[in-house]
Amino acid sequence: MLTCHVSTTSPTPAEAAGREGTWFDLVGDDVGERARVERATGLHLPDREHLGGIELSNRVGIADDALRLGIPYFSADDDAAPSPVGIVLTPRHLVSLRYAPSPAFDLAAERVRASVPGTSTDAFVVLVQSIIGRTADGMEAVAAEGGSLSARIFGDGRRRTSLLRAMLAEIGRVEARLTRMRLSATGLLRIVLALREAPPAWIPKPALARLHAAQKDLDVLCEFDGQLTDKLQFLLDAVLGFINIDQNDVIKILTVASVVSIPPVILAGIWGMNFDHMPELHAPHAYPLALLAIALSIVLPLLWFKRRNWM
Repeated sequence: MLTCHVSTTSPTPAEAAGREGTWFDLVGDDVGERARVERATGLHLPDREHLGGIELSNRVGIADDALRLGIPYFSADDDAAPSPVGIVLTPRHLVSLRYAPSPAFDLAAERVRASVPGTSTDAFVVLVQSIIGRTADGMEAVAAEGGSLSARIFGDGRRRTSLLRAMLAEIGRVEARLTRMRLSATGLLRIVLALREAPPAWIPKPALARLHAAQKDLDVLCEFDGQLTDKLQFLLDAVLGFINIDQNDVIKILTVASVVSIPPVILAGIWGMNFDHMPELHAPHAYPLALLAIALSIVLPLLWFKRRNWM
């Protein structure tokens, strides 16, 4: 799907070709739409395989007044699998290539259409700010979810193993979301850093100042991501610790049961022996006394374990 964005209007590719500050947003692998953008802009657009490369040469490059930027792993949505995103920026046009719908790109398109007429660099800065804003919102949601998980893990007195297993799976799901956001933020931070270190001459200073502010925002997001990662790791360790405590309780119960069963087995074994001379066998109350002795051999160890707080 191909969409053209300029301030206050959304023209066709043919109408937008001669306008400055036009943003061509190309979604998917449609060869025809790709060719239309290349004819309208005179650019050669990178393919998906090139955008997916993790080396820096595939992320940042400039030739013939065309700045080519790439994010190998960009999460279009919180639950979507990462896919590469490419950006080609020239003094007249901005071209974005992506392979999945993205709320951040939709937000940037709304801001570009609502703004006063600007340049392609202005549209690029708006896009960067929109991605940062969506990533920040996603991390705040992860922080809130982590707080809810913490309250459920430490606030509930009854921590059944089935509930702990469910929380373990939920922590893994939240960590996967955070990882996708981290990939997007770090990929964007690297291209912003590279762009600020060696900017093309045609990028104005106000745009560079806004990119500098965006870099600071990304640095803050990276620090926040580190805090969230530590928090989720702590919750993971806590859940595993509670599961380990439950397992130890089970082992302790089995140990107590095995120890308690030893005395009655010994007594029953002694009185079950076939000796000619066992005086208690001929006593009038020998059988109930034997049962009472076996019962006491069970109760007394249990009382001892309870007194020592072993149960």
